[in-house]
Amino acid sequence: MSNTAQVIVNIPTRSLDKPFSYIIPAHLPGIGVGSRVLVPFSNRKVEGFIIGLALENTEGLKPILDVLDDYPWFDSNMLETAKWLSEYYLCSLGEAMRLFIPGQSGIKTQKAYQAPDGVDVEQTAALLSNKPEEYRTALTYIYEHGPVTLTDFAKLAINPDTMIKFFLQHKLIVNADTVSKRGKANETTLINLAVSREAAAQIEQNLPKTKGAQRRLLSALLHTKDELSATQLRDLSITQDTVKKLAEQGLITTRRVPLFRNSYAGGCLRSPEVNLTPEQSHALSLIVPAINTGLHSSFLIHGVTGSGKTLVYIKAVAEARRLKRQAIVLVPEIALTSQIVARFKAAFGEDVVVMHSKLAVGERHDAWRRLQAGHAGIVIGARSALFAPVSHLGLIIIDEEHEFTYKQEETPRYHAREVALARARLAGAVVVLGSATPAVETYYKALQGEYTLIPMNKRVDNTPMPAVTVVDMRQELAQGRRSVISQALQDMLTETLAKSEQAIILLNRRGYSTFVLCRECGHVLKCRHCDISLVYHAPANVLRCHYCQERHTVPDTCPECSSRYIRYFGAGTQKVEEALAASFPAARIVRMDQDTTGGKMAHDKILSAFAAGTYDILLGTQMVAKGHDIPNVTAVGIISADTALNLPDFRAAEKTFSLLTQAAGRAGRGTKTGRVVMQTYNPEHYAITAGADHNYLTFYQNEISFRHQLNYPPYANLVKITVHAADEVTVHRNANQLAAELTQALAMADTSIIGPFPASVNKIKDVFRVNILIKTQVLSKVTHQLAILSIACRRDIIVDIDPVNVL
Repeated sequence: MSNTAQVIVNIPTRSLDKPFSYIIPAHLPGIGVGSRVLVPFSNRKVEGFIIGLALENTEGLKPILDVLDDYPWFDSNMLETAKWLSEYYLCSLGEAMRLFIPGQSGIKTQKAYQAPDGVDVEQTAALLSNKPEEYRTALTYIYEHGPVTLTDFAKLAINPDTMIKFFLQHKLIVNADTVSKRGKANETTLINLAVSREAAAQIEQNLPKTKGAQRRLLSALLHTKDELSATQLRDLSITQDTVKKLAEQGLITTRRVPLFRNSYAGGCLRSPEVNLTPEQSHALSLIVPAINTGLHSSFLIHGVTGSGKTLVYIKAVAEARRLKRQAIVLVPEIALTSQIVARFKAAFGEDVVVMHSKLAVGERHDAWRRLQAGHAGIVIGARSALFAPVSHLGLIIIDEEHEFTYKQEETPRYHAREVALARARLAGAVVVLGSATPAVETYYKALQGEYTLIPMNKRVDNTPMPAVTVVDMRQELAQGRRSVISQALQDMLTETLAKSEQAIILLNRRGYSTFVLCRECGHVLKCRHCDISLVYHAPANVLRCHYCQERHTVPDTCPECSSRYIRYFGAGTQKVEEALAASFPAARIVRMDQDTTGGKMAHDKILSAFAAGTYDILLGTQMVAKGHDIPNVTAVGIISADTALNLPDFRAAEKTFSLLTQAAGRAGRGTKTGRVVMQTYNPEHYAITAGADHNYLTFYQNEISFRHQLNYPPYANLVKITVHAADEVTVHRNANQLAAELTQALAMADTSIIGPFPASVNKIKDVFRVNILIKTQVLSKVTHQLAILSIACRRDIIVDIDPVNVL
């Protein structure tokens, strides 16, 4: 019988990449592999995850303090997925397992203090003799009520930090941090009759008028088929005292039940049955049998915008649920969640839960509990939904699989598509990838037979793709038009508004002006903490850094030469909003970008209002270009189609083509014909011409040829290593040393090292960054060597496997 547990401590430190042994106490017999526990570590209490049990000598080992759940938190599939993720992305197992915890930690630790053992009263009095009376009052409170949290202590003292420092320095108190479990379940009270309805009716009639609240409660129970909730009691102005009195008389019963928080509750009207198109039927004829086998397989649905991919997803999920298996549906943006949730809830009702980072941790815990308890079987959300506790996984759907937001840009730097494929492979589940513009690597693998390719080339009801007009902004300038709105876009919007139709305008830059320049000396105003120009935001009249978020006042004169010739250049969404308002004063315009969507459900409120016709024009960054299906939108304007084209990134053309095609696809999705205007300074570029023609294959053929020539993915894997330091000389020295070390260690065929070279933004938040790029066709050998060298464990190094951003 096992007497110890192998525990991975949940501390975000790269060097802690091994399990620690702890004694399993006799009073905690339910502990097993996958359990979350509370353990002592150094001088504190931390959360730990049990990954194994053993029978060993317990001398010198500490015991587990407590178990956090009534059941193992991690099942075998979750554990194996975490191990795969840890090995592939070179992160610690603890970092990988944290992804499966809402908020990445199951406990909350608060600073607290209490009296030490054996207080010397005389010495304490001497130390406090020359201190104000409040010191004695505060210390007495800690001795009598300890442990006292720092939060509570701060309410007692004017200078709590000074006091605590003095008390600790003289050992008058000791640390006694309190630990509580995060995400505790909320409960509510339900009330029911404890006697027959006839008896209750008789009692209600006989109650005197002075017992009005008791009569109202009995009457409410008699007129409902269900139990009464606490909310209904408040509506009836019935207090808990009334409930208590009737319960004491044996007339009613009360019971406590979990209360699940759900921002997406309601909206479960069943959708009408829709006839499948031939292409949808063909897709399902391939996917449904695969789900029935219980074996892993993967599909790529390459469907044009408006081809009905979502209905295929719904039907596939219905088959998984018929087989009592669960499904995960991923979307790339939180802004897309509500629309797809509405479609799924119309089909599946309360079998759907939603998970994403904008929801409170408590609400995410509630969704977790519903899944674990079997009260729901479908989880929808952004990246984090991939780590939901689905113990009978049958299907993972990744909508808009090409989106770069599926890649996490902080440790662990995983890509949701690759983790989904790994988790499904371990669970014997099916993966369905869907996109109108598949990632180049994905489409290549489909052509190679790794995924089953399912084309869907027609829109539902054979609605035509929108006609696209490409505007050469060089010609606009030559004709004397300096507005951010071209003549073609102006004309299209005028006609659209005249017909009471709606338009979407895309500009993937927020703010008002993208940089501020002195016309006298050429000085560009930059952030003092980041090597990037400051962006002017008009409503607040401030300059902001979009990397460190620092704000600067707008200077009246140039800080370099004191000239007053300061000018604002470039256009962001705020400037376009101003131009649209000037051109179309009667139009109702709403802007959706990071500056207007900071609050919970902010995306949903804007999109719902736009879909309801409250606004005529929706203006925003890339979040307005994806997935939205609004029948009255007949016009899409793309202000700057080549924003990303000139970036020194081999994926620049792919990002541009995808964004243009997705944005154009928002137009004409109903019965009305759609139109698109693309404004560009590079109208000849293949990403622009292919996007205007809605022609993915033409784009792919051009792009894959370029990738093959330069040996970029899918023909090789990339590993980006970023060295960072607070000093510029130090970062270059360390990067050069590392590059020399890697050149020697990775001297193998089909592998090359590029760099070191400064990052495109070489300083962020006062930290300088230098990149080294490894290009290889033997990734497993390279990562194995990097693991041997412990590169990923170094504090001054970031390792990114398969980066989507090499800048």
